[in-house]
Amino acid sequence: METTAYQQYSEESGDWLKTGRARLLSHLVRAFGPGERPLELLEIGAGVGQNLGVLTEFGVVDAIEVSPLGQEAIARTGAARTLYSTSVPFELDRRYDVICALDVIEHIEDDRAALRWVHDHLRPGGVFVATVPAYPWLFSDHDRALQHFRRYTARTFRDALPAGFHVEACAYFNQLLFPAAVGSRAAWSAARLLRPGKTSMKQPSPKSGLAASAMGAVLRAEVDLIARGRRPSFGLSVFCVARRKAA
Repeated sequence: METTAYQQYSEESGDWLKTGRARLLSHLVRAFGPGERPLELLEIGAGVGQNLGVLTEFGVVDAIEVSPLGQEAIARTGAARTLYSTSVPFELDRRYDVICALDVIEHIEDDRAALRWVHDHLRPGGVFVATVPAYPWLFSDHDRALQHFRRYTARTFRDALPAGFHVEACAYFNQLLFPAAVGSRAAWSAARLLRPGKTSMKQPSPKSGLAASAMGAVLRAEVDLIARGRRPSFGLSVFCVARRKAA
């Protein structure tokens, strides 16, 4: 990821979207994670450690992060037992109860190899929790700035998973804000065409104020609906929980 885009990501690490995604992660691990506690968990692409506080509620957490900026931030939290700086896949003689990758798989060119690695590093009955950006038709300079290789639908993400997984849940997230977000992305893309070089490569997100507060409240409500069993049929992101089948 380009340094400027990653710094912007770091500044937004506590914003309404990432807070909402962390809330979704907490629900999915609690609902689908193995019953025995404490768990051993791994976060792939841990960013600046914004999800580690959620994950440590369930057990011991390891983290993978390739960015030096992210590694420094994670080290400061002290939340990760082990911090790996190598891209997936890599040699690792350890298995986990939960592996999560929130908006990470789209950054990996060979996503199927990465997903096989995830499968192989889960214990039987362990779960993989993922979010990825939705809809290839939304792919834009925003994705290029973040070094995304692709966006997904719920079906294409399910199809990318190895046969050794059983999908427990796979649907969309950020549905309620989807129309406004698509309109905003279209306006931002048009501004980039009209003012090349003067508009941020990565679409900015409101970090404070009434708009951010309202969006945060909407995402909290949406996570509560998902926790009650709702599976949105569209949205800005795909979320998926897949369990490694017993040997």
